[in-house]
Amino acid sequence: MDRPEIKTVIVRVSGPFTVEATIPTPVDWEGDGVEDSGARTTEEYGNFVSRMIEILRRNPVFRLDGNRSVTLRQVRPPARALSLHAEALVKKPTLESLAEETEAQKHLMSAGEKPVAFVFGPEHGAVSHKLVENAAIEARRKDYTHLYVIGFAIEAEARKTIQDSEAALNIPATYVQATPDVRMGDLLKTMRSSQIFSVCGLPEIKVAQASTPAKSGELLYQVELLGLDVFDPVEMKSEHRSGMDVPAWLLDTDYNGTVFRVCQAFFPRTSAWENLKKELRAEFEESVWSHLAGTTSAPFPAGPNKVIAVKVIDDRGNELLVTKGLG
Repeated sequence: MDRPEIKTVIVRVSGPFTVEATIPTPVDWEGDGVEDSGARTTEEYGNFVSRMIEILRRNPVFRLDGNRSVTLRQVRPPARALSLHAEALVKKPTLESLAEETEAQKHLMSAGEKPVAFVFGPEHGAVSHKLVENAAIEARRKDYTHLYVIGFAIEAEARKTIQDSEAALNIPATYVQATPDVRMGDLLKTMRSSQIFSVCGLPEIKVAQASTPAKSGELLYQVELLGLDVFDPVEMKSEHRSGMDVPAWLLDTDYNGTVFRVCQAFFPRTSAWENLKKELRAEFEESVWSHLAGTTSAPFPAGPNKVIAVKVIDDRGNELLVTKGLG
């Protein structure tokens, strides 16, 4: 790596960057109760949950696209819970009769409001499928009308569980991205304008075989970013954004389920390409620029894992990941 092969006929474009990372001790709090070596105590994890509830009380607004928001009221820990961490009231889009709700909900509900449940992902790590499934089952049994999953990162399988929660577990669920600043604890400075929590969408992709195979006869595939589906938990409907309306999307052509490796990168909604053309002071095929700013990947062969992953960066900098197998 420190002695690269020099090729003067190739122009590489890059900017200054640094790589910094810490590897926290993994904690399987939603697992079988067995902690990894060096993990924190249950008391310390309880302090994290209490801190998250307090932050949620101080910032009871979830941001959606289009300058819309969801406002919570009476955020508090549930009376008895196994997987759930908090509950609250959310205003309904239309007033409905209390008679339409179950008896278990009436103690929580006032006119025009509905009870919702919350589960927090780990402080260091990603929300898992098992955590979402356990929380959804408990929320449905206790007659909550919606489940909010709040985390700093989320596994692809967990996103799929949230997406299918209403059909599979009979309760709608929404993933809410928390900003990394929340980990600062008492050092976190918040104002009414702070966007601590934001509702994230889910990329919609299409995978197809390329029309022309490789010279060796091997099948090639292409991925198309169709758009971004953002779920509105108040109106209970999804809104679709075109793939050309996202700042950036990245493709891993052989995703191993753990590490996302950028194999192809695209930046549809940007004006930076015109400036780059001027700086390079060279003539290029127009198709090169249209490809870099497009929604269809270059053809690629299937890797050993037979799985691809697409990561979309939305307007607020959230990373939205979706995976798909190559059949």
